[in-house]
Amino acid sequence: MQGTPEQRPPRHITIPPNREGRDFLLGDVHGELDAFLAELKRVKFDYRCDRVISVGDLIDRGPKSYECLKLLYEPWFFATRGNHETMLLDAQFEGAVAMWMQNGGDWFLKLTDEQKDECTKLAQSLPLAITLEIPDGRSIGVTHAEWPGEDWGHIDEMVRDLYQVQAMLWGRRVLTKGKPQNDRTAVLTVHGHTPIKAPRKLGSALFIDTGCVYGGTLTLVSTEQALAIPPEVKPSIFTRLRGLRNRS
Repeated sequence: MQGTPEQRPPRHITIPPNREGRDFLLGDVHGELDAFLAELKRVKFDYRCDRVISVGDLIDRGPKSYECLKLLYEPWFFATRGNHETMLLDAQFEGAVAMWMQNGGDWFLKLTDEQKDECTKLAQSLPLAITLEIPDGRSIGVTHAEWPGEDWGHIDEMVRDLYQVQAMLWGRRVLTKGKPQNDRTAVLTVHGHTPIKAPRKLGSALFIDTGCVYGGTLTLVSTEQALAIPPEVKPSIFTRLRGLRNRS
C-alpha cells in the first residue's frame, strides 16, 4: 500500500526510474479486474521487475471494485487518486453519499465494516499526482483528469491549491477545447477520467481512458509506446479554408 492515514500520505509522490524492467501506464479500470489481468497477460508482464502506474478510478461501475482497490498492496502497482476514490472518501460527509451511489458506488454497501475501513484507508493512501522518472533523465507527470498547469516543476505547489486539485480530479477543459498542452518540465503528462475511443495526445498531454467499463477497451501502454504516440495535429487555417473550397 502506498501509505496509511497515520503516515500522512503525500499529495505527490515521485517514482524513481525503472532500470530493470518496463513501466506501463493504465487507464481507468472501474472494477474491471479481469480486463486488467488480460492486459497484463497480453504484454507478458513481469511481476519481478515491471511496474504499472494508474491514472486512478480503480473503483465503481464494474464488478470487482474491492479487488481492484486491493491492487494497491502490490509493490509493482501505483495509482493516483481519481474522482471516484474521492467520492468514496467524501461519502462520509452528509449529502455526498447519494452522488456516489448514482455513480456506481453501491458495491461498497455489500462489504463488511472491516472491508469498508480497509477501502477508506486505501483510498486515503492515494496521492493526487505522481512523477514518474524515466531512465533517460526525463519525467512523466500523472494526474487523474487533466493537468491544469504549464510547468510540472510546480506540482508540489499545485497539489495544495484546492482550485487546481479540483481540475486534476474532475477537469475536462483540455479535452473539450482540444488545445495542445506543452509542459515546460514534464515530457508527458498522462490522464484518464473522460472516456474516449482511443488514446489521444494533445501536445504533451496524453489521455488514456478508453471506456473499458462502457464496452470499450482498457488501455495499458508502456512508457515507450506512450512517448511514441504522435501528438494530434490541428489543420492550419489555410488547410481548413482549402477544404471548404473543395466542398463548395
